[in-house]
Amino acid sequence: MKAVIMAGGKGTRLRPLTCNKPKPMVPIVNRPMMEHIIYLLKKHGFEDVWITLFYLPELIQNYFGDGTDFGMKIRYSLEDSPLGTAGSVKKIINEFTETFLVISGDALTDINLEEAVRFHKEKKAKATIVLTKVASPLEYGVVIADQQGKVNRFLEKPGWGEVFSDTVNTGIYILEPEIFSLFEPDKAFDFSKNLFPALLEKEELICGYVADGYWSDVGNLEQYRQAHYDVLTGQVKVSIPGREVKPGIWLGDSVMIDPEARIEGPVLLGDYCRIKAGVNIESYTTIGNYGILNEGTSVKRGILWNHCYLGPHCEIRGAIMCHHNYLKGRNAIYEGAVLGEGVSMGARSTLKPNLKIWPNKTVESGSTINESIIWSKKGSRSLFGNKGITGTVNQEITAELVTKLGGIYGAHLKPGAKVVVGSDNFRAARVFKRAFISGILAAGTDVYDLGTLPSALTRHALVSLGAIGGAHFRIHPQDPEGILIEFLDKQGLNIDKSTERAIENSFMGEDFNRMGINGFGELAYVPQLLEPYLNGLVSPEIKDLIKKRHYKVVCLYDGGNISFVLPGLLEMLGCQVRTEGYQATHSGQPRTLSQLLGDIGKIASGVQNEGADLGIVVDQNAERLILIDESGDLLKEEQLNALLSFLVLKYKPEAIIPVQVTAPHYIESLAKEFSGRVIRTKANPRSLMEKTAKERLFPTADGLGSYLPQFDSLFSLVKVMELMAREEISLSKAKAMIPRVERSYLEAECPWNEKGRVMRQLYEENQGQQIETIDGLKIFHDQGWALVLPDADEPVFKIYTEANTSEEADALTQMYWNRINELQLQ
Repeated sequence: MKAVIMAGGKGTRLRPLTCNKPKPMVPIVNRPMMEHIIYLLKKHGFEDVWITLFYLPELIQNYFGDGTDFGMKIRYSLEDSPLGTAGSVKKIINEFTETFLVISGDALTDINLEEAVRFHKEKKAKATIVLTKVASPLEYGVVIADQQGKVNRFLEKPGWGEVFSDTVNTGIYILEPEIFSLFEPDKAFDFSKNLFPALLEKEELICGYVADGYWSDVGNLEQYRQAHYDVLTGQVKVSIPGREVKPGIWLGDSVMIDPEARIEGPVLLGDYCRIKAGVNIESYTTIGNYGILNEGTSVKRGILWNHCYLGPHCEIRGAIMCHHNYLKGRNAIYEGAVLGEGVSMGARSTLKPNLKIWPNKTVESGSTINESIIWSKKGSRSLFGNKGITGTVNQEITAELVTKLGGIYGAHLKPGAKVVVGSDNFRAARVFKRAFISGILAAGTDVYDLGTLPSALTRHALVSLGAIGGAHFRIHPQDPEGILIEFLDKQGLNIDKSTERAIENSFMGEDFNRMGINGFGELAYVPQLLEPYLNGLVSPEIKDLIKKRHYKVVCLYDGGNISFVLPGLLEMLGCQVRTEGYQATHSGQPRTLSQLLGDIGKIASGVQNEGADLGIVVDQNAERLILIDESGDLLKEEQLNALLSFLVLKYKPEAIIPVQVTAPHYIESLAKEFSGRVIRTKANPRSLMEKTAKERLFPTADGLGSYLPQFDSLFSLVKVMELMAREEISLSKAKAMIPRVERSYLEAECPWNEKGRVMRQLYEENQGQQIETIDGLKIFHDQGWALVLPDADEPVFKIYTEANTSEEADALTQMYWNRINELQLQ
């Protein structure tokens, strides 16, 4: 059989390893990744190979030639422009008249290809996708197949709420040539995005073969390191160059080792290495050809490419050093650090953990490098969480990192574009906001500094000013030691996943532009945003209607931004106000909403003692609203949202109401009563914001944007007062209009590497039930429903349930909590 190796990848997430070479040429245990693939093909009888090329093709052609040195026939197909994974194969499809194999040239695997071909032929499939099971499938293409192997669904890089399988696409395919007739020549198309879905649509048989054996796409630096450790420990069956002179110690040709050197396996030393007296090489270390380690040098878990020179008394700890690195002596390179090709470090210089130096840079003697040169990123599992970027102040999120983040964000915009940036009034948020602005300005983007204000006002100002995007900085609502950075699009909504991924990839690739001396952006301060915001919250007619009611209100709120906004709003609405527990915390840490709720009894008593119409608890960002009715009873968040839905439906018949997948199901009944309709969204802010804005349920006064009541407590408060005034009812009577259901909530801890498997098994176990997969897995039972939702930020599952009684809701929650824990033990 013939095979195609796809070798056009740039490997941007592996930079700086791939700055000067394509990813297939990056070495693993002193051999290019693709050389391991070549040997795998030869082992399983594939000796006639085509290689598709795009990025730096000559490096691959020069190394492999016509294949004679490898006992194979190798030919090449070059692309002038990217044709996609399938388009590159289509270009040479006339070379194939029978079943052939496609494999990626930049992965590491020992999968039995002959078994995969045998499976394909037994099933008589048009295409077979070789699958493997992984612990965390978020960065892969998930393939869902039935028990017979028939593929019925593809998910490309799913969120945790979409993960129903831990079997992912390895990029190895067994194919019949005729399937390529579905697409025209010289057109860009991919296997997973285009060709396979087209085959499914035509009801052609696509099979998934779940392979045993090892597979890694070596997609990032952490996986690159792990691939070396896996080879050295025998977890992947590939050929290690050299002789195994002792168990776990491989030596290349003409290696010289001083008797006073110490080597502890597993270790690989390449050809012509010179290891001098006092050198200590510890386990999981790979040293390339022509490496020189001088007296007293110590290497632990290091990966050194060819021609690395380490002067005396250097310390390498879990670092990667590319070709032609030179360390003068007494250097320290710490865990996770990477030196690109041709880096020279002067004596006694130090590179701190997880930093990178781009190729051909020189570090002065005695320097301590605390940031990457020239470009850098935050090394993390994921930059963006459910709401934005979060982290502990001055630990995970520093001013230096935020400045670089601003530069990356600005580089994604056109020079001269305008963005807005706001923050709460706590010191850490203000400092980080200014650092972020500096980075944006350096990227050539103009900035409106909005000062200190709630995030709802930042969203409103962004649209009013006609900015293309923006950001808001605030102390994290659940963590007084943390910061939350929210990025906004031109509608004032949180940015979508594709924009998040673009920013995140720039952090991984570390290759954003910087402007020249005349290219900096301009900074403008925009004060006095409160008045136009308040005036736009409510129409003159509704304002007069509310003022006539003379509502008496008891308030509890922290200092911060809300102290500048809420009093003015209540005064505008003609309310009589009593404030409980006000704290003017302007520079330290805000009180979280849960801390404020600790005083809820005080508010309830105040409402009853004062004969007030309602009590109000608002967080310092004016995002969350808790209401207490005139009897001192709490209005739950889902009841508040239901009242807002009722208001829309009654005065906008046939409206479409977006609610998150976690919302109570009585919303559907409410909508039906008014000839409306409910659409469910994912349980993340962006999804709900996007649908709410699209339906134009709450347009701003200028018509340019939309209010988002679930993220704007002031607007929600106005709408509740509007409902009370229009219907001439108290808050308790308004609450009584909402059906009563019982809900329960629990969190089940689950390691990241188990989440995919647990979700797959839950999905498979409940195939006989009525289920929804909008976000997470919602299972319907006779007594109610349960939603199992993998959290995007923490290693937990969130379990939401709803039933007719609290006992039934609690029982459902406990049942799924128990099952999640049981599955982790299997």
